Amino acid sequence: MAPEPKRVLLLYTDKYYLVKQVYPFGLDLIANHLRQFGHYVTIEFPFLPNADPESNLKEILERTDPDLIGLGFRNLDTTMSCEQYGEHTGPGYKTYYFFPELKRLVQILRNHRSEVPIIVGGGAFTISPVDILERLGIEYGIVGQGEEPLRQFLEAFPDERKISGIPNMVFKYGDDFHVNPVRSYTFQELSTLHHREEKFNYAYENAGLPVQVKRGCNQNCSYCVEPFIEGRRFIFKDQGEVIEELMTIAEKHDGIKTIFFVDTEFNLPDLGYCSILVKEILESGLHEHFRFSSQFLPRPFDHAFAKLLAEAGFAIILTCDSFADSVLEKNGSSYRQKDIIETIELCEKFSIDCTLALIFGLPGETYDTINHTISQMMYYTPNAFRRYEYTVGGRIYQGTPLCHFVEQQGVDHNLYGKKSAGHIEPYYYCSPASPMKLKAYIERTLPFPTIYQNKFDETRQQTLAISYLVDQNRWHEATARYFESDLTARASVYDYLFRKLVDSDRTEAARDISEHLLEALLQSKKSAENKDQVAVVQYYLSLLPTSS
Repeated sequence: MAPEPKRVLLLYTDKYYLVKQVYPFGLDLIANHLRQFGHYVTIEFPFLPNADPESNLKEILERTDPDLIGLGFRNLDTTMSCEQYGEHTGPGYKTYYFFPELKRLVQILRNHRSEVPIIVGGGAFTISPVDILERLGIEYGIVGQGEEPLRQFLEAFPDERKISGIPNMVFKYGDDFHVNPVRSYTFQELSTLHHREEKFNYAYENAGLPVQVKRGCNQNCSYCVEPFIEGRRFIFKDQGEVIEELMTIAEKHDGIKTIFFVDTEFNLPDLGYCSILVKEILESGLHEHFRFSSQFLPRPFDHAFAKLLAEAGFAIILTCDSFADSVLEKNGSSYRQKDIIETIELCEKFSIDCTLALIFGLPGETYDTINHTISQMMYYTPNAFRRYEYTVGGRIYQGTPLCHFVEQQGVDHNLYGKKSAGHIEPYYYCSPASPMKLKAYIERTLPFPTIYQNKFDETRQQTLAISYLVDQNRWHEATARYFESDLTARASVYDYLFRKLVDSDRTEAARDISEHLLEALLQSKKSAENKDQVAVVQYYLSLLPTSS
């Protein structure tokens, strides 16, 4: 007999979405899986549209009346120790730390739906599951791949005997917690998403749509949690299935122009699988519809592969950490400076957009190695196709080689932040000075700026709130909030709101917001600076049919 359908609420609890819009890909996979078995699933973001999450959650709970609440916990923090606008600070560092907000959400849920079971999952949870459950006061969690375990839990609850036999489950057992054996990742027939969660349309139109083609990582980078989360064994999705998924996206989502392959590193373990995939992208003509991007290692990478990437319109994020071989070796990197340089030069030869990602302050770092890396950055200067991003200090997560190194070191120097159970709180290794001091040194030494605009403010809240309401077809609320917002927010979200109103045949509403913005721009004290925006609004108005 088929199980009784249940109402499931999945909450995307990563507040960093307010700074960097990344849609909840993992929750979407879970929702897709549960719906195949007849369950009703809603995905929500509790930090929008209102600034107060309690008001959002009260509305969500009343509307969905869930039998189960799942919390998707993607990040403990940003991993960055020098966030200019971060709210979590300590001697020598400053960052965004998300756990306190998660704890607050749990308390709100308990206050309003104390009888509904709560279960936690996601990448951040998988790193330190027991300590996170203890801190949150929650009895259940899932580590690793969550689709099938959550389905089994949903249909087993509240039978503790059945729950205790579900793979990947973490559950209260007496006064302690028990972690069940974790099954290896698999790509199931139900794991291909032909429809994406529309509440996050703004995110994947602006930041790119995540598509996964493989899981696993065989690297030993000192700071990285991916091998721990996904396992060291690679599993691959059939290239034909990937092409089919991309074709469906192209047909159903005209606004999506960028695909981001979310593999740990696209060119691992070798160039075989990924080269075939890129060739099939070219043969299918998908490169004429999308731009593609992903993360890459400097090795393996060769002339033929670079040529393929260029033909398919790829942009690459190159994980290179440092140009100093001594630092690379000490931190378990599988490549060296010569590999980085060869890849940089191939990208330049084929005009491939390349962002080099560096980390200063890892074990073995000295001012000499920092200066060496900076000298290479100055030799391969930023240009139209090359840029640099860097972080300072290595975030220490439970179970990583960096964590083991710090524990074996047995001393407190080069450590910043707080050592906590499960390494949940921000905790960094940074040599030869504090993260903030090292960052200041790098900024003084580099002849070109590398700035992270990770700022969250009221204007961004207004913009995202309007977009979020639009993506749920809550048109009246979206336009009302638009008219209430400040000029900067209205100008920022105008293009998106206008397009969506027109697409939904709400041309009069599109005219209203256009005329309202045009008048405000012309009356602004900065009207001279608004010329380009005024021209855009006037052009959009000219596209609308003449009102009767």
